[in-house]
Amino acid sequence: MATAPLNIAQAADLVDVSIQKVFEKSSEPELMYPKYFNVRKTSDYYEKDSSLSGLGEADFVDENGIIISDVPVQGYDKTYTQAMVGSVVSFTYQMWKFGIKKRDLDNVASELKASIARKKEKLCAERIDNAWDTTYTHSGQGGSRTITITGGDGVEAASAAHTREDGGANMNNVVYDGTTYNLPFDYAGLKAAYRTCSLFVDARGNPNPANLDTLVVKLGSAVHYKAMEILGAIQKGKIPESNDNDGAGAMAFKIVPLKYLTNAAYWAMFDSSRALKDKEGFQFVESEAPHVDPVNVVYKTKEIQTSATTLFDLGHNDVARSWVFSKGNSVSE
Repeated sequence: MATAPLNIAQAADLVDVSIQKVFEKSSEPELMYPKYFNVRKTSDYYEKDSSLSGLGEADFVDENGIIISDVPVQGYDKTYTQAMVGSVVSFTYQMWKFGIKKRDLDNVASELKASIARKKEKLCAERIDNAWDTTYTHSGQGGSRTITITGGDGVEAASAAHTREDGGANMNNVVYDGTTYNLPFDYAGLKAAYRTCSLFVDARGNPNPANLDTLVVKLGSAVHYKAMEILGAIQKGKIPESNDNDGAGAMAFKIVPLKYLTNAAYWAMFDSSRALKDKEGFQFVESEAPHVDPVNVVYKTKEIQTSATTLFDLGHNDVARSWVFSKGNSVSE
C-alpha cells in the first residue's frame, strides 16, 4: 500500500521528452455481481430483515369436531451494516504538471472507480469460493480481515444442515444425487443439482422446489467449457455426453463466468426468479454509489490528491431455497 505520492523518480519516463508515447495498462472490470446478487438501495446505516412463514396443511374435521388451529412462524433475522470502501491516489505537483497532465493521462477518476469495481467483484465472488465456511480471511491492499458470512440460520451458505424456521427437518442445498455430495459439473452433476432443488421446502415444510436457470462458474475453467458443451447439446435437443438422439432431460440455463472466482472446480446454480429478489438470495445493499471526491491540494507541499469511495454491505439471510453449490470433488458433507 503506497502512502507517499507518485514522484518523478518513481516514473521518470513520464517526463522524459525522448519518449513519445506512454500507454496506460489497466484491467477494465466487467460488473458481474448484479447478475447473481440482488442489488438494492438503502438510506440507513444498517438494515435488518426478517420473515413470517405461511401455514401448514389444512386437515379433516370430524362431525362436530374442532377445526385444527395453525399460526405462522417467525423467520430468521439478518442485519446489513454499511461499510466504506475507497481508494486515494496522490502525485507530487511536478509529476502532476509535467507527467500526468502533459501526457494526457488524466483518467484518475475512471481508474479510481475501476478499483472500487474490482473490490466489489472480488468480495462477491468470495461468497461462492467460501460458501462452505462461516468465516473467511479477506486480503486487500490495506491488510487482511476476517469476514463472517453466515446466513440468518447461522450456518454456511452451502450446507446439508440448514435449520428450518418451524424446527422441522434440516434442509440441504449442496448438490447431492442421493449417494454423493459435491458432484463435478457434468450431465450427471447437472441432474443432481435439479434433484437437490426439487427437495426444497418452505418454512413449514411444504414442497417449494426451485427452478434452477443460472450457472455460476470460474471464467475459462474446465467447468466453464463443460457447461458450454452441455448447454449446446441441450439447445439442440440432444442428450449431453451421449450419442443417443433422445431429447435432453435437463433445461437450458444461463452461464455467469466469474473472473474473480478462484476455485476452478466449484460451481453453483440458482433460481433467478427467487435469488434476485429482496426476500431470498445473496444481497448487495448500497447506500452510496461510487463517487470521486474533488481534487485536494495539500498547501504545504502542493501534493495533488484524488479519492473515490462507496458505502455498501453484502450477505444473505436465506439462500437455502434458491441456490445449490458444489465443490466438484465428490467429497461428502
